[in-house]
Amino acid sequence: MHHHIKSTAIAMGCALLLAGCGGSDKDDPAPPPGQGTPPPVASTLELLTSTARGMESVAYFGGSAYLSLSNSKTEGSAVLRTALPVTRASSWTPVSLGACAMGKQGDFIVRAPKLKMVGQDMWLMQPWADLPESKNESSACTLVASSGSFMPRDQDLRVCTGGFCETLSMQDIKQHGQRLYSNPGAGLNLFTSANGGNTWSVIRGQKASMVCTPTKFHLLGDRVLVGGECPLDMAFVEAYQLNADGSALASDAKLALNLPALENRNVQFIESVPDTKRVFIGVEGGLLCSEDNGVTFKFVIQEPLSGGKTYPYIQSFLPLKGKPDTMVIGGFDKATQFPYLAWSKDGGATWIDISRAAPNYGKAPVGGAVTTITGIFEDPQGRILVTMNELGDAQGKLMLLTLGN
Repeated sequence: MHHHIKSTAIAMGCALLLAGCGGSDKDDPAPPPGQGTPPPVASTLELLTSTARGMESVAYFGGSAYLSLSNSKTEGSAVLRTALPVTRASSWTPVSLGACAMGKQGDFIVRAPKLKMVGQDMWLMQPWADLPESKNESSACTLVASSGSFMPRDQDLRVCTGGFCETLSMQDIKQHGQRLYSNPGAGLNLFTSANGGNTWSVIRGQKASMVCTPTKFHLLGDRVLVGGECPLDMAFVEAYQLNADGSALASDAKLALNLPALENRNVQFIESVPDTKRVFIGVEGGLLCSEDNGVTFKFVIQEPLSGGKTYPYIQSFLPLKGKPDTMVIGGFDKATQFPYLAWSKDGGATWIDISRAAPNYGKAPVGGAVTTITGIFEDPQGRILVTMNELGDAQGKLMLLTLGN
């Protein structure tokens, strides 16, 4: 979906004071009499490392941080590792990818592996390409701790139709109870596995590729929320009841949801805040929040489809551990082509735009490329790491985010 929006600069330090979701019951204590209000402290982004290739994600395992890099015209994809905590002095070493490596970019688009800890396993997910040099690539792998390398886990995602064979690509994977859920093949597809991803069964969609963008999904008790844009330019969020063991939908009938009109705002993510009933949905140009475990939603960020000064694609969401009222979101602003980064300290009721903390903010990327926050991650020490690509899928930066007050 495309929106014709005049590019302008974002107002510096703008807080989106919108009628919001949540709200903290932990008000900041008033300063002692006579001392006055302390001066505000700005949020900062400290550069830890950078690379000519794009950065996609960070994951933590066994006292180490793992960082994934895209392929390029001169190099294949990579995963790097360093000991925690990550600092500017950290030394990064390559991790063996074996059959999970993607070759040089060639004439195809830049591709990047995504890392994610799911239960006790680190998964690597990446786009499979139908190219002669890509026939042996894998779309999903897991890290084998004993060898320190990645091994393919996509055997059951290899499908053949009418003589054409392909390996379905995942965009996300989540664990709910004893089951894994994923969205291989894009479109309406939602699969589940009861054996750690060795085999998959279809909950929704089909065991084949679909043209539409990948379904975003989230499990809430015995319900699943799905969202996306299929057919194209027709955004949707739907809820379904799962059967007793979560292996299928109990019914094709949609459960009731109270949603504002989405227009054609494609869904970017669906996530919940642990130990609360808050559920957030990122959409093009906005953010929705629910306080009743994903039944009733309202916009807490909503920009007009056209004519506005900003239009964020909010693609990353991080609630801080042990701080359910504090969360960070990120992506890019299509109106300006600049990165988008904001945080809330009141459960999502209001949002503070800290995009200007990004290095080189306001500098137009070469060739009209978009500068994007590709991920936000909390390490075991409670520090927030942010990955950003300054030049579309290239010029990656890994940064330490320190929130202000």
